[in-house]
Amino acid sequence: MRHGVRRDSKTATLRNMLMVRRNYDALVSGDGACAGCGEKSILRSVAAVTEAYMRPLYHAKADRFRRKSDELEKAGEQKLAEMKARSQEEYELFRQAVEHLLMGLGGEDDKDTRGRVGEYERAHGPISDKNIIGAITAVLRHEAFIHKNLQPIDGRAANGMSVMAMAAHTGCNTVYGSTPPNNPHPYPWMNSLFQDGITVGWLLGESFIVDHGRRSVIPERLLDALMTRESDVINPREYYEYVHFSDAVMTDQEILEMPKVWVVGGDGGMGDIGYQNMSKVILQNRPNVKAVMLDTQVYSNTGGQNSDSTPMLGGNDMNMFGTATQGKNVEKKTVAETFLAGHGSPYVAQISIANAPKLYRSILDGIEYRGTAFLQCFTTCQPEHGVPDDMALTQAQRVRDSRGAPEFVFNPRLGETYPEALDVKGNPSIDMDWYEAKFKATNEPYRYTVAHWCATEARFRNHLKKVKLEDAARLITLENMLVRITQQDVVYRRYLVKDHRSYVPDFGVYIKVQGSDGKVEFRALSRQLVLFCVERRKAWRMLQSKAGIVNKEYQAQKAILAEVDAGKITREQLFAGAEELMKQRLGKPAAHAPAAAAKPAVAPPPAAAPKISSDVVVN
Repeated sequence: MRHGVRRDSKTATLRNMLMVRRNYDALVSGDGACAGCGEKSILRSVAAVTEAYMRPLYHAKADRFRRKSDELEKAGEQKLAEMKARSQEEYELFRQAVEHLLMGLGGEDDKDTRGRVGEYERAHGPISDKNIIGAITAVLRHEAFIHKNLQPIDGRAANGMSVMAMAAHTGCNTVYGSTPPNNPHPYPWMNSLFQDGITVGWLLGESFIVDHGRRSVIPERLLDALMTRESDVINPREYYEYVHFSDAVMTDQEILEMPKVWVVGGDGGMGDIGYQNMSKVILQNRPNVKAVMLDTQVYSNTGGQNSDSTPMLGGNDMNMFGTATQGKNVEKKTVAETFLAGHGSPYVAQISIANAPKLYRSILDGIEYRGTAFLQCFTTCQPEHGVPDDMALTQAQRVRDSRGAPEFVFNPRLGETYPEALDVKGNPSIDMDWYEAKFKATNEPYRYTVAHWCATEARFRNHLKKVKLEDAARLITLENMLVRITQQDVVYRRYLVKDHRSYVPDFGVYIKVQGSDGKVEFRALSRQLVLFCVERRKAWRMLQSKAGIVNKEYQAQKAILAEVDAGKITREQLFAGAEELMKQRLGKPAAHAPAAAAKPAVAPPPAAAPKISSDVVVN
C-alpha cells in the first residue's frame, strides 16, 4: 500500500467489532421501532461494522500525519532551498501549489492565482519558505486532530470525527430513526423524499471526495514529494491534477481512508418509486457510496401497499383477495438482481441477518470495494407480516431457505463472468429446486418450498386453508403439480385451461406443514400460491444458471414434459406419478406416500373441492 500502513484484517474487524463499545454504539438508542423489527439489526450491523473497520484507519492516518509533519518541520525549509537551487521553475510551481490549494489563494487560472498571491503579499508581506512548510503541517495536523482527537458527541471520549454519513429514503427507518428529542444516528444523517435518498447520498459522497482530496490527499502528496524525491518534485501535469483533483487519481489506500456514505431505504423507496434514482447512482460506481435496502416486501410505513418487491400473493392490508383476484399477478422484482446487468460494475449482495457472518462479510467487502455497493436485506415487519416479535431471525432464515429471497453475492473483483463473480453459497441444496427438511414429530422428509414459508406468516393466511387427511387425499400434492407446470404455462395462462396438464385448481393443491403442536397437518393452497411457487422456482433456476450451477431437477422436468407433449408419457401417468417420474430421472429411490394420499387425483373441478376451513397456523 502507498503509505505502508498495516490495516487490521477483515477477520480482526469482525472478531473485535462488538468487543469495543464504541463500535456497538455506532447506532445508539432513542428510536421508536416496533418491537422485534428486522430493520434495526441490519442498521446496527452496517453502522457497527463501518465503525469497527474505519476507525483504526482514521487513527493510523492521524498518527502518520503527525509523524510526517514533525519530519517536514525539521527538514522542509532545507528541502525547499535545495529544490530552488536545482530548479527555480520547479520551486515556484511547488510554492504556487501550496498557495493555491492549501492557503486559499487559488484563482480561476494561473494568471489569476499569481495575481491573488501578489495582492496577499502586498497586504501581509512576502510568503516565506517557512510559511509554505507551516501551511502543509497546519493542514495535516488539523486533519490528524479531527481524525483521532475530536470529541464530536457529548458524553463520549475523544475518538475522532464520524467515519460515515447516512442518507435515507423516507420510510419506517426515518420515522423511528429521527423522532425528537432523540436520534439513534451519531453521525451526519438526513432524509429526503421516498425517491431521493440515494441522490442525496451521491451528493454527500462527492463532497467527501473533494474535502478528502484538498485536506488529506494533496497536502500529504506534496509533503511526500518534497521529502522523498531528489528531482522532479512537481511538474505541470501533477499541478493540473491537484487543481482538478478527483477520486480517479486517488490510490486504493486513499479511497479506503475516505468517509463512507450509507444510503438506507425500503423496497418501496429504493426498488419502486425511487428505482430510477437508484439505477442512476449505481451506474456511477462512486467509490464511497454504499446502499442498503431494508426489504420488508411492502410499503410498511404507509399501511402495507404493494411494492415491486412484494411477492405475487401480495399478502398485506391493502391487497384484495376474493373471487375476482387473489393477489398481485406481477412477478416479484429482486432489485439486487437487476443491478447484476446493465449497471456497470457495482458490488451487489442479497443477504440478511439469517446468515450474520455473511452479512458482516458483505458489508466489509462492500466498504472495501472501489465502487458503489448495494445490499438487499430481507427484514421482517412484524405487523405487516403477521409474525410474533421474536421471529425476525427465524423468518429471514425461512424466506432464504424456501427460495423466497435466496442469498447471493456478486463481486466484480473475482472475474468478468457470472460464474466467477456470482456466489450463491449459503443457500441449502444449491443444485436443487428445493431443499429437503424433516418433520420433527415423524422424521418424515418433505421439500421446503415458498408455500411452507408462507404458511408461517399471517399475511398469507387467505392463501392456505386447513384440510383433513381424508380430504387431502382428493387433492394434488404440490410436488406433483410443480412437475406439470412451467413459468411459460403461467405466462400464457394455460394454468386456467382445465384440459391442460398445467391446470391449477383453486385450493385443489396441498402441502404438509408442521402444526403448532408439532404434529403434521395439511394445507390446501390457493391457485395464486401455486403460481408463486412456480415463479420463485424459475427465479432460483435463473440465479443458479448465472452462478454456473446445473440444476438436474430442471433438466429432468424438461425431459418429462417433452415426452408428455410428444405422447410418450400419458397425462394419466403424469398426474398419477409425476413425483416418481422425477425420482427415476434423478436416480433416487421411490418414496412411499401414506396410503390415503398414494394416488394424487386428476385435477378436480372447483365444485368438487372438499369443505375447508380458513385456519392457518403461524409457527
